[in-house]
Amino acid sequence: MSAEVTGRPRVEQKWGFGMAPIKPPVQTERVRAAHTTLATLTKGRTAALGRLDDLSVIKGLFTRTYKKDQWDWFTVWSQLGFPAHRAARTVSGDLLALRRAIQDCETITTSRLISSLGSQGLVDTLQRYIDGTPLRRPGHGFIYVLSTREMPGILKVGYTDRDVATRAREINSSTGVPIPYGARGAWMVPHARHVESEVHALLAEYRLRKDREFFRMDFGQAAGLIDAYVSTMPASG
Repeated sequence: MSAEVTGRPRVEQKWGFGMAPIKPPVQTERVRAAHTTLATLTKGRTAALGRLDDLSVIKGLFTRTYKKDQWDWFTVWSQLGFPAHRAARTVSGDLLALRRAIQDCETITTSRLISSLGSQGLVDTLQRYIDGTPLRRPGHGFIYVLSTREMPGILKVGYTDRDVATRAREINSSTGVPIPYGARGAWMVPHARHVESEVHALLAEYRLRKDREFFRMDFGQAAGLIDAYVSTMPASG
């Protein structure tokens, strides 16, 4: 029976929500905007004159990483080095304010915002984004949480020593996965396999089967427990 007859949408994409690949022309425009923003931070306001919209483009990238409401939000988040929710909101707000300050010729405010964005590590973040070299730390992997939009309360929690997008593609290409999984969250941690075991123990009461990595629980609750655990881990470079 066709999708038109049943009224159910056909699943066409091979990637889950948030993990859409970025089309080359779109990425080219975003990289150009990153060049403008980087030049503004390192050379001053004149680098943005006539290209203020580029600052808005980069602001939009950070905004989608904390709102998590676009089909490519996780893809962008990984490209930006997985900024924390609060950090992404701060950068987004400062870029909006910087655009307005430059447009209104508010030189003191412009200088303050450029200094603030620099202290938040945006120069290094943009350079990695331009170079296409995602942030990775030696000896670190990822704890990830995947789900589908159709069943948001069934979470797959695991680890990978590679990148989450690659792992998700492997899972989505497996036989028996009718709807592709999308990433809900990821945490870069040392000794990821050990951390996975600890996280599974924290979530044990919600586990669907002892031999599977699936948990029936709200993502916010799972993320809170994982955040709390990760925050107790020794900081490492």
